[in-house]
Amino acid sequence: MDLIERIAAFVARRDHPVAEFEALALEAFAFQFERIAPYRGLCERAGRTPATVTSWRDVPLVPAAAFASVELAAAPAVETFRSSGTTGATRSIHRHPFPQLYRAVIEATFPAFCLPRGDRPPMLSLVPPRDVAGDSSLAFLVDHVLTTFGGAGSAYGFGARGVEVGRCRSWLGAHQRGGRPVVVLATAFALADLVDFLERSNLHFRLPAGSVVFETGGFKGRSKTLSRDELAARVTAWLGVPADQVVAEYGMTELTSHAYTANLLGGHRDHFVVPPWMRVRALDPATLAELPEGGDARPGLLAFFDLANVGSALHVLTEDLGVVDNGSLRLAGRAPDADLRGCSLLAEELGR
Repeated sequence: MDLIERIAAFVARRDHPVAEFEALALEAFAFQFERIAPYRGLCERAGRTPATVTSWRDVPLVPAAAFASVELAAAPAVETFRSSGTTGATRSIHRHPFPQLYRAVIEATFPAFCLPRGDRPPMLSLVPPRDVAGDSSLAFLVDHVLTTFGGAGSAYGFGARGVEVGRCRSWLGAHQRGGRPVVVLATAFALADLVDFLERSNLHFRLPAGSVVFETGGFKGRSKTLSRDELAARVTAWLGVPADQVVAEYGMTELTSHAYTANLLGGHRDHFVVPPWMRVRALDPATLAELPEGGDARPGLLAFFDLANVGSALHVLTEDLGVVDNGSLRLAGRAPDADLRGCSLLAEELGR
C-alpha cells in the first residue's frame, strides 16, 4: 500500500506542491478504477479512464447520495461510518479501508485551526463517545482528538440519552475556576441543548480567556434551528466564550477530510478553509459545469476532490450549495430537490 503511505505523508507535510498533488490524484484515480467495479463501469461509460484523464478535475464525480446504495470500497473496510440521516432518509455508508488516513487528516488540521497555541487543554465533548456511536465518523474524530490533544480533565458530557447536563454543569464550574483555557467540542444541536438548559436554570459561566468552542453539524432534521450567529451569541451569553473563539467545522460522512473556519488565525468566521490535499469547486446544479469563483459568484453544488478518500470515492458531489473563493468556501444552505437532477442521474448511472 505504498500509495496510501505516500498520501499520508503528503497530508502530514508542511508544503504541498501542486504537481505532487496532481500526480497523487491521478494515481489514486487509477487505484479506484481498478478496485471498485461500479465506479469503473461509470468511468468507462463516460469515456474517462486512467488512460484518458489528465487532471483531477476530469476524474468522474460520485454523488454523496450514492454512498447509501452502492458499495464503494477499494479494499475491505476497517471502519464503517454511517450518516446520522433524517426522518425517512436512507443512511449513507462509508466503508473506510484506511482509517490511518483519517487520523493523519485530523492531526494535520484540528490543532492548526483549533489549538493555534500548540497546548493540550482540558476538553469537554458534547459528541457521543464511540461506545455509544461506534459508526459515527464524528465520534471517530472526537475520540482521536481527545486521545491525542486533550489535556488532563478531558471528559465526555454526552451519553446514550443525549447531553448529560449535570456532568456538563460540574465540568464547566470546575474549569471556570481553574483559569486554564479549555475546548468544548459539540454538534450545533448539542450545543443548543446545553445553552437551553443553562438559560432555563439561569446558570451563567465564564470560561477562561482563550477558551475555544468547536462546532459542527448544523441542525439537519431538527424542528428548531439557529443561525451560526445566533448560536455564537448564546454561547457568549451563557459560556462566556466570544463569537470569534467559536470555530466551525464542515465535514460529512462521505468525506475523510474537513474544512475549518480560520477565525483563530485571523480569518473570517464564515469562510471555511479547505486543506491543501483537497480541492473544492462550485458546480451549476443543472449542467454540473464549473462556476466562476469569487465573493460575488452565484452559489453552486459543492464538489470535493479528497486525496484521503482514496479508499472510497475521490471526487464527491454534495447536495450543499456554496461559493468558492481562492480555496475557501462560504456555505449557502442545501440545494432544493429540484436542483439535484444532476446528482440523481449520476447516482442512477453508478448503480447500473
